[in-house]
Amino acid sequence: MKLNAGCGHNYIEGWINIDINPSLKTDAVMSMHDLDFKDEIFDEIMAIHVIEHIGFFKTKYFLSEAYRTLSNGGTLFLDTPHIEKTFENFINSKNPSEREIILGWVYGSESKWNNHIYCFPVELLESLIEEAGFVITQKEFYDYEPLRPSVKIKAYKKKSPKKDRLCLIRKEALKSGKIDFTDEQAMHKMELSFV
Repeated sequence: MKLNAGCGHNYIEGWINIDINPSLKTDAVMSMHDLDFKDEIFDEIMAIHVIEHIGFFKTKYFLSEAYRTLSNGGTLFLDTPHIEKTFENFINSKNPSEREIILGWVYGSESKWNNHIYCFPVELLESLIEEAGFVITQKEFYDYEPLRPSVKIKAYKKKSPKKDRLCLIRKEALKSGKIDFTDEQAMHKMELSFV
């Protein structure tokens, strides 16, 4: 099975398509950081231009959930804005309309579900992916649209008892209702207690 997490308007036949927005065509309305699926049932999970919409800690939990629900050796595909190149474009642009396009790539749109909460520097994203138990096999830079650079990362799950334990701890914390993603300091403290 294959999961299209945060599918948005990109519903793909043959995949399980989930999104938190109930007005979209999906197979299930669900938060990608708290997946309602059994362990190790997916061969592939993709999250294309979605982690920037959920924030830092929810992305950590999504990566943990992706690890939990992927089979050993399963593939994770992530695309997100290449924020370093975006900043470079902004600094080098002298055209106000170009700068507006670039700022839209940093912040997302003001429409519900479309704002960007956190854009990940590439080295931080790589670190989070590896910390979650994945091995990165491919990294590619491309332009999603003109003046909207992106990074595409492909990684596979490398089974580890330590990562299995962390996934279980995070899932139990989610089930208990003790998680408050609106309190960054509390989230940081809780995450430190897990390691």
